[in-house]
Amino acid sequence: MTRDLLVLAALVLCVQVVNAQEKCRTESVATAAGAVDHVICRDSSKRRTHTIRFNDQNVLRSDFLVELDNNKNRSLWVYAGAPLDEIGCPDRLYLVDLSMKPVKVTAFGVKKACNEFHWASWGEKRSVVALKNNVRFTYENGKMTSPEGGEKLWKSIEPPHAGAGLPLEDAVPFVEDVPLPK
Repeated sequence: MTRDLLVLAALVLCVQVVNAQEKCRTESVATAAGAVDHVICRDSSKRRTHTIRFNDQNVLRSDFLVELDNNKNRSLWVYAGAPLDEIGCPDRLYLVDLSMKPVKVTAFGVKKACNEFHWASWGEKRSVVALKNNVRFTYENGKMTSPEGGEKLWKSIEPPHAGAGLPLEDAVPFVEDVPLPK
């Protein structure tokens, strides 16, 4: 009887360990620069983690990531994070430059505003990424430059593209380097 109880306990423990493991799926794209993988994992509590990998190196990780602008023949890709409940759209976008060694990831947008991707112009030396209402960020030589803050920017993002009641002084563009995840 004791042996049967031990076997049953071992089986229950094995089932719990298997259920506690993450379940992942991978979407892979072969590019001119190398392999880009979007790995989406779900743990036992149904939380998701999105990881962008380039040539088996983790490049970007977040609770949610969606590709907005990508091309197998280009080394610059744009991703968005999860939409915020308050404004219904992402609080930041990410530019991933696969041509840099190591890969360079830059977060950008306008603080407290709706950062919806609108269009991009990919030049050989200089690229422009625009949010809705033509808020333009420039990327050149591995460096992202934000538009000037102030009244012109505020008029571009005023509601509904800004958060409710967003004052002019809080409409600040930002550019942040994102460290590579481990």
